[in-house]
Amino acid sequence: MAETGNLGLPLLAPSQAQKHVTVNEALARLDGLTQMRLMSVATVSPPAVAEGAAWAVPAGATGDWAGQDGRIAIGSNGGWVFADPAEGWRGWVVDEAREVRHDGTGWAGMPGPAIRSVTFDHAVAAGPASVTTEVIPQNAMVFAVTGRVASALSATLTS
Repeated sequence: MAETGNLGLPLLAPSQAQKHVTVNEALARLDGLTQMRLMSVATVSPPAVAEGAAWAVPAGATGDWAGQDGRIAIGSNGGWVFADPAEGWRGWVVDEAREVRHDGTGWAGMPGPAIRSVTFDHAVAAGPASVTTEVIPQNAMVFAVTGRVASALSATLTS
């Protein structure tokens, strides 16, 4: 059966009987893969099939998922349809509350942003500029800068 290039959705054939079966399978896959919520990464299928629920099938899966290593199992019509994830696909693993990305061989956790708060003291010297010892690294994103004057400042303006 012919399939679409990206999601592997089944295509209708000319003069095909029972077209609704093919269309419904494609819709079930699409429903499970769009805004992907992987219920878990488990080697054993759950006792009850939840319609539209998707699961990541790791190596060594047994039962209904035997031989489906590395695929995504999607609950459909009381059974399972399977899809092959592509490199770059992202999902949310519900039971682990973490985002994952498929790296072409398996699901890997997504790194979170590195957030750093820096506090330092700096003595202001006379002159047009005052250089600090703290350095903002290349490609850093600065969200806010605040200052607090700890001692009185005085200056003489000349014209």
